[in-house]
Order: sequence, then C-alpha cells, then structure tokens
Amino acid sequence: MFGKILNTFFTRVLTAILMFLVVIINTNTFGAEGTGTIALVILGLTLLQVLSNFVGGSTLVYLTPQKNNFQILFLSYIWSLVSNVAGVFVFDALHLIPHEYVWHLMGLTLVYSVFYIHISIMQGKEDIKLYNCYQLTQVLLLILSLSGAIAYHKMQGLSTDITLYLYAFLFSYLVPALCSCIYIAKRIGQPTFTGMGALLKEMFQLGFWTQLANLTQLLTYRLNYYLIGGFIGRKPLGIYELGSKLSEAVWIFPKSLCLIQYARIANNHEEEYAKKLTLNMLKVVFIFSMVAILVLLVLPASFIAWVFGPEFINSKPVICSLLPGIVFLSCHAILSHHFAGFGKYWINTIGSVIGLAVTAGLGFALIPRISATNIPLALQTAGWISSTAYLASLIYTLICFFRMTSVQARDFMITRSDLAMV
Repeated sequence: MFGKILNTFFTRVLTAILMFLVVIINTNTFGAEGTGTIALVILGLTLLQVLSNFVGGSTLVYLTPQKNNFQILFLSYIWSLVSNVAGVFVFDALHLIPHEYVWHLMGLTLVYSVFYIHISIMQGKEDIKLYNCYQLTQVLLLILSLSGAIAYHKMQGLSTDITLYLYAFLFSYLVPALCSCIYIAKRIGQPTFTGMGALLKEMFQLGFWTQLANLTQLLTYRLNYYLIGGFIGRKPLGIYELGSKLSEAVWIFPKSLCLIQYARIANNHEEEYAKKLTLNMLKVVFIFSMVAILVLLVLPASFIAWVFGPEFINSKPVICSLLPGIVFLSCHAILSHHFAGFGKYWINTIGSVIGLAVTAGLGFALIPRISATNIPLALQTAGWISSTAYLASLIYTLICFFRMTSVQARDFMITRSDLAMV
C-alpha cells in the first residue's frame, strides 16, 4: 500500500507543479479578468460533472469490483451524454456560465466525462499506477499544447484570448480519453443487458447521495465565485481564484491518501481495519497540512505579484483567510472517504449541506455589503466564510465518526510513531 501512496503522492506533486506553471501562463497571458472568466467556465464544467456522476463517478470505484463492468460503462455513457447536453443549456439559461463559451463547454464536458469514467474503472480495479499515469499525461498535454499555442500566436502577431486555453484543455483530455479505450475494451467483460434496470437503480441510489454531497461540497467552496463574479466582477474573481489555487495546493497529499483509502475500504469492509487506516491517515494529513500552511503564510505578497503579475498582489490576504479552512477540509476529506468506502454517502451529504448553509448564509449577508465599499476586504471575507464552512462540515463528520467507530478522544492524539510516518 505504501508504494501506491508514494506513487500517487509524487504524481500529484508533479501534476501540481505543472498546473502551477499553467496558472502562471494564464495569469501573465490573460490577466485577472481572463483568469476570472476561465474560473467561471471551469466551475460550470465541474458542476456539469457532478450532474453526470449521478450515474457513475466515484460510485464506479465502489461498484467495479462487484458488478458487470460492461453494464456500468454503458449506463455511465448514456447518462453522461444526456445530463451534459441538457445541463449546458440549462446552465446557460440560468447564467451560470459565460454565454460566449457555451459550445466550448459542450465539447469539454463530454470529453471530460469519458476520461473520468475510464480512470474511475482503473481506480476501482486498483490499477493506481496506470490511473496516475493518465492523470499526469493529461496535465503534460495541457501545458505543452497551451504554451505552444500561445507562442505561435505571439510569433505570428495574433491576439491571445482564453479560447486558446479552452482548446488546449479539450485536447489534453481527448487524447488520453481515446487511448484509455484500449484498457477499457480489454476489461469490460461479456456484454449483457440482463439485470441492467436493477443496476441503474442501484447506481442512481448510490450516485444520488454521493453527488448530492459533491454538489453541496462544491458549492460550499465555490459559491463565493458566483457571488464575487456577480456583485464585484470577473477581475476581482481572478484575484480570488489565484488565492484559492495557491491555498488548495496543500490538498495534494490529502487527495493522494484519499484515493488509496477509498479503494482499500471499498474492497475490504473490515471495520477495525478501516478505522485504524482512517485514524493514521487523519493524523498524517493534519501534520502535513499544518506544515504546508506555515510555508504559504511566509510567502511575500511581492513574490506573488512578481510571479503572477502585479494585478494579483492582493491575493495574499485571500490565501491567509483560506488556510485554516484548508486544514479543516483536508481532515474532512479523510473522514468522508471513510464513510464513502462503506457506502454511507448520506453522512457526507449532510456534512456538505451544513457547510453550504454556512457559506450561503454568510456569503449573501456579507459579500455584497462589504464589496460596495472595500473590494479587497470583501475578497478576504469570502475566504474566511469558506474556512468557517469547512469547520462546520468537519465537526459534523467527526461526530459521525465517533458514533460509527466508537473511537476515543485519545485515539486522535499524535504520537511519535505518527510523526515517524510523516
């Protein structure tokens, strides 16, 4: 297991470094307003994927070892096509996505769905190294195609806008999605439609709680994007987006552990094993997150402006306001994957709803009012609202973990052996 964690962690680190370079390219090429527009498009894409994953998504990891893989894939493909096409037009009508990029988003979301359906099957079969390889390939293709397109346009004296990024993004998912078809074709088994209706019902039941939790969780830490974009503008949103991206870099290691944890618990339902695994990972994640946020705290605002452009000097206060929440959310992720491994998705849903309620209540009450007089303070307030929401979700999931596993408070004490694991 340690080898898989190490492989996943280094893949995540390398991926984060490459995405860091992509962010630098975007901020210096498209500016704060362009960065804000990209954030809205990608947020729309993410919301569409939540809808698409009501039949599929992370439940594929849970069901792949147990059910007919052909039926799982077939149902996931059909639902993905219907939900994505309908979702794009609904989101456009509700002004949740920039209207000028509707058709770009249509292509992005369909290709993105196929890619993640395929690598979810890999994760369910515990082919973690291959899963990591595809993730890394996607990011490599993104940075190579994006930097190449921008360089070409500048050499030809052509204007650059965010469509370059969107086309590069599409290309980076299309190639590995097509290549992964070979892996899928060899492992889906004998095609059969017998019992598919019952499987669809089961997938939707599991997916409903999973994606309702994901939807509320996504809105918990991204609802502020709509509030900032709507009440302040896309340029301030670009500044907030950069602050969020830099803060969320801390999630690299927790996400790596969650990937292994979920697959392990889903394939081994021994409660005592799962409890010890979750406690160990929770302690390691807490220690790592505390060290990581200290590094970000000492990062000078002048350095941020030098790397990403002078428009982004006000991102440092946003980072500071988000850092406590990053620790809370990292720990919450470990606990929520414990429940997901046992199919108890409703616990995560309730925790996410609590966080969303805090975000919506404080966000609508404070951000419009403060932004009218002090935009930098409004951005920082948005960060503190997110941190408060993450804490609320963590408290609820901790209570559920205590009740489900009968752990004692002393079990959370960090020992020398825990420090040695770090």
